[in-house]
Amino acid sequence: MNKHFIADRLLPIDFIESDHHRIQKDKARLELFLRSNQQSMREEFLRAGVLIPLVKQDTQNGWQVILTRRADHLKHHPGEISFPGGRYETSDQSLHHTAIRETNEEIGIAYDHIELIGKLPTQATVSQYYVTPYVAIVEQNYQLSIDENEVAEAFSVPLEFILDRNNHQLIPRSINGQTFSYYQIEYNQYRIWGATAQMIVRLSEMLTKPTDD
Repeated sequence: MNKHFIADRLLPIDFIESDHHRIQKDKARLELFLRSNQQSMREEFLRAGVLIPLVKQDTQNGWQVILTRRADHLKHHPGEISFPGGRYETSDQSLHHTAIRETNEEIGIAYDHIELIGKLPTQATVSQYYVTPYVAIVEQNYQLSIDENEVAEAFSVPLEFILDRNNHQLIPRSINGQTFSYYQIEYNQYRIWGATAQMIVRLSEMLTKPTDD
């Protein structure tokens, strides 16, 4: 699977999504979840961008996906596995600039070592954000510099592993009589779940779908 194959399966960076019905359906589902969990929902969701960084250290091991484990002292989602990224700021030139900026701030990968090749559809999250995941190729000679205020550690997972649907577990959960499900992926000592796992499942669907050729 080369860079061009991956890029061809993704949405273009400047693609304007028109599937508002899907996003609103996701939002309605999340509203039900929040009410069941006795949490209120903001009137408007905020926007955020995250980066799905792919790096190929050598031809033998193939593509690796860089993920982070959030710092344990954070107020929201402490210790959870996530992609680098964060909330859109008015100073950002675009949402994909948000994803790159946050990646640089959180784990230190230099701007000029990141090549955006596409994106996934925007998804609504329990934290009440509309999150757009951008896929990027990271140069082999990248260096990490972790901001311990936000990130406990960064690690990599083989792309082949996370694309394998046999590794995607759909976990049911019942809250106050309402049943919900979420994806979970276990890799070594790491448990990837929630929005991050949902992004991985969507990436797997896009990269493994059959072509018309």
